[in-house]
Amino acid sequence: MISGYEIEEKIAETSRSAIYKAYETGVSKSPIVIKALKAIRMSEHSKDQLMQRIERLKVLDHALLIVPGYIGVKDGVFYITRDYYDGVTLDNLAEGFSEMGLKAFLPVACQLAHALDLIHKAGIVHGGIKPHNILINPQTYEIRIIDFISSLDIKSVSHFIHDPSFVRDTLSYTSPEQTGRINHRVGFASDLYSLGIVFYEMLTGCLPFFSVDPLELIHSHLAQEAPPVHEVKPGIPIVLSRITAKLMHKEPGKRYKSPAGLLTDLTRCKNEYEAAGTISQFPPDSRTGPRWGSFVSKMVGRDRETGEIVAEYEKAAAGEFRSMFISGLPGIGKTRLI
Repeated sequence: MISGYEIEEKIAETSRSAIYKAYETGVSKSPIVIKALKAIRMSEHSKDQLMQRIERLKVLDHALLIVPGYIGVKDGVFYITRDYYDGVTLDNLAEGFSEMGLKAFLPVACQLAHALDLIHKAGIVHGGIKPHNILINPQTYEIRIIDFISSLDIKSVSHFIHDPSFVRDTLSYTSPEQTGRINHRVGFASDLYSLGIVFYEMLTGCLPFFSVDPLELIHSHLAQEAPPVHEVKPGIPIVLSRITAKLMHKEPGKRYKSPAGLLTDLTRCKNEYEAAGTISQFPPDSRTGPRWGSFVSKMVGRDRETGEIVAEYEKAAAGEFRSMFISGLPGIGKTRLI
């Protein structure tokens, strides 16, 4: 129970949270969703960061996107609210898409590309694109993307990494750079990789990589190539297979330049399929246009400070007791320097 809300029903539950359909007591007859986080302890600094992210997400004012509305702690429960959407999560339908065919896949894929384009144009990385975070109306196939504040950080969820539901429902959609095993910043291209896995599963009815061993699954994301979609599911047009493979490229820079280019290709596929029942072959991502800049993880202009720290470290490594204090404004690069 959370004071101020009337809980109607539990929608879902995971190892980390329980999700409820609820109403604000005496405020509105419109339902909301409450995501109650389990056994979570957050510092005031972490709470402030979360609040700042929620405020920033308010720029995403579009019907395809449902952003968090409020974050709070009541009666010892840490919770987040959002608007309610009468749909089911995509994982309830993903396997069925391979049976429903392209007539169902293409409209949904176009909506997902459009939604991701809106998110990225606002300068936001979702970080958790997976079927559980995609709601879909089974009758109209309209979609909504949710859960913008649970982006994956392998280091911060290490205590969940062997949980079977975490491995199947989260780690299966993780980009190589999200694993922390390669020297690439987690950016916009990470969402494209995860979306590629969602497409793969929708088209074939199975995941490109899966193992109950999380380390083996991470290795697959880093080093293994998935079987082409058209080989797993004969009859899928080769161009859709190539689009999916490009999204899932191991190297972030070799994925699509942006969701806008993906949307252009998918719209062409959709229009051709609706007009003729076939899709011609064309090179994916041939659309010309701006591309998000890539950020190089390299420190510049701190040679003197680096030298001082290394010198003190060497003294400590030789057995001396040393300590250093590093000060500076937030975001100036203290952690990167260390």
